[in-house]
Amino acid sequence: MTTAELAVILGVAVIAALIKSTTGMGYPLIVVPALALFIDVIDALVVVAPANLVLNALLVRKGWSHRGDAQTLNRFLAGGVVGAIGGSLAAQWIPDAAVRVILVGVIVAFVVGRHREVSSLTSDRAEMLAIPVGAVAGVFQGAAGISGPIVSPWFLRVGLSRDPFVYAIATAFALTGALQIGVFAVSGLFVADLIFPSLAQIPIALAMAPVGARLREAIPVDRFEQIVVMILAASAISLVARML
Repeated sequence: MTTAELAVILGVAVIAALIKSTTGMGYPLIVVPALALFIDVIDALVVVAPANLVLNALLVRKGWSHRGDAQTLNRFLAGGVVGAIGGSLAAQWIPDAAVRVILVGVIVAFVVGRHREVSSLTSDRAEMLAIPVGAVAGVFQGAAGISGPIVSPWFLRVGLSRDPFVYAIATAFALTGALQIGVFAVSGLFVADLIFPSLAQIPIALAMAPVGARLREAIPVDRFEQIVVMILAASAISLVARML
């Protein structure tokens, strides 16, 4: 990765960290596709994982008082653990092109899904489905570094209000992300060339977290979602072009 490429990635990371800190989601959705323009997707997942974990941990800490209101979270996390381990292991032998297709598919699902009106699940049905849905989310997190298009719609359907929602999705992302990092580390994927771009994103995450927290109270989330959609669309087009 050249100096210019690194500068571009860190610039994208600033925007992604701000959106993540404001909405609770979006960091890997934005940074992984940008990184994948320069390096393999599996390497992009490795580079993004530590900073994303830091951001999620900060959101979990800030929202800790809402943990009692996050219905189905524990069952969802139980499924997510199994899925994340399996997905992280599979990411090492799935062809890079296939991972790119999955990544584009997840982005499209996110963009399309945000325009749909989502109804709440009944309590019994939510409890029944939480584990399998969590497992699917974990597989996507492990294999493609992105599970937001599954995690976020799930907790919207459960009917969580804003603060419990942000706490729930951050907790899910933090757990599956930590497992993903563990699998990557054991598998020897944190090679020397990836260490610096990975660590360079952590100060950005720490700097943007309090800014995003303040913006969450002052600026409508819809404006940030529009930015996410525009960046995602550009990233998906670039990924498809590279596969052709």
